[in-house]
Amino acid sequence: MKYIKIITVLLFSISLLSACSSTDDEQANMENYARDDLFGEKGQSRGITNKTMDEALASALEAEQRGDLDKALYYYIQCLEFEPDNSKVLYRIARIHDKQGNHSIAERAYKEALAKEPDILLAYQYLGIIQMQKKQYKQAQGYLQKAIHLDQKRLTDLGGKKEGGYYALDKASPTNSYSVSGIIEDMHHNFELARIYYNLALHQDENSANLLSNLGYSYYLTGDLTLAERYYRRAINVDTKFKRAWTNLGLVYARKGQYNRAIKTFKQVMPEFDAYNDLGYFVMLEGRLDEAEFFFQKAIDMSPSYFKKAYANLEQVQMRKRELWLAEQEAHGMESDEGTKPTEPVKASSEAQQIRSK
Repeated sequence: MKYIKIITVLLFSISLLSACSSTDDEQANMENYARDDLFGEKGQSRGITNKTMDEALASALEAEQRGDLDKALYYYIQCLEFEPDNSKVLYRIARIHDKQGNHSIAERAYKEALAKEPDILLAYQYLGIIQMQKKQYKQAQGYLQKAIHLDQKRLTDLGGKKEGGYYALDKASPTNSYSVSGIIEDMHHNFELARIYYNLALHQDENSANLLSNLGYSYYLTGDLTLAERYYRRAINVDTKFKRAWTNLGLVYARKGQYNRAIKTFKQVMPEFDAYNDLGYFVMLEGRLDEAEFFFQKAIDMSPSYFKKAYANLEQVQMRKRELWLAEQEAHGMESDEGTKPTEPVKASSEAQQIRSK
């Protein structure tokens, strides 16, 4: 059977309606529901091999369970030929495309599923995540909040327990909707709400290194370094290879001025010269130019062939220092008549001096 575009088949079916037998009508109807647009780049189906919806769905589920997503997609699209308005099938098609990175097709299929059944909670979640990946934060927040609203309504109906104005999550809850919403709220400086979302998700998945790290970063953003350190350490205890938690923990020590600890922490997930370069970049952003200059030079000395990046960072620091020096000289010249002394150069912290002496 050839799969023909929907509009073409409709026109063809109408023109031959009076001449079709009941068998021809059924075949035209099946062709009308063929969904070539949902196959993506993998090609089109090779014809219907199942005689009923139940057979097609069973074939799809079996293929998906064994990890053959292309074949599962083929059978799910066959299901639409039997039941074109089946929202659950459209959702499964969307999930396969989502997993395969075909996000534009996945987004279209999620939306079509929701048009048929507006309360598919997880469809809103995955649409929100797709928008988040596209950095469309407002749209992402809209979808994620819809998922959270539906989940809270479901939990209300179940008579759940409230925590901080929200019902505690259960295994059916879309935890990613809460955790990703937390990230967006942190971006908007709504830290209290962000932490409510993280903790709701954590109570359902207390060993999530990602959630623990996100909560740590929320506290880092508000300068609560002790709590940030605590959550980063918990994340590392869950997953000792979790690079983001190690890196962020290093930033906590760098902000505290504990440079030796920062270097040792960075070295858990990167070479030593990278650790010095990253530390230098951080302290440069903090305005500690003498320390930054030293750390960039240290990175270059450890790996001379390394990094244009370290050289560029060193040049940037030296340029900033010169600009500050020139501004200071200009200010001193304007105020010299009043007897004002020029500002002394900023000295490196004691810990940076200790590192320098080693």
